[in-house]
Amino acid sequence: MQQVKENIPTVPAAKHNLIIENRTNLTATGILRVISYDENGATAETGQGILVIGGKNLKVSEMSCQSGELKVQGEIEFVQYEATRQTKGGFLGKLMR
Repeated sequence: MQQVKENIPTVPAAKHNLIIENRTNLTATGILRVISYDENGATAETGQGILVIGGKNLKVSEMSCQSGELKVQGEIEFVQYEATRQTKGGFLGKLMR
């Protein structure tokens, strides 16, 4: 039995830009949601993967859900991207592993 793939239009990912000024101010656009943050780091979801920001005395000074803009201030030590992880099967799939 063959499976037929439907022609489902894909929604293009929002443009994502990252600006770091003097390692103390970071502005990111194309942010879908902030996953977590504290004084040592922030994690946000973008259309291109997970954005991890690490440093000291970090403060999320602004997050706009409408524009998808995130502003972080503090001592920025690193910025890293992780691939978006997709789980299969939801809760039951996790139980069956």
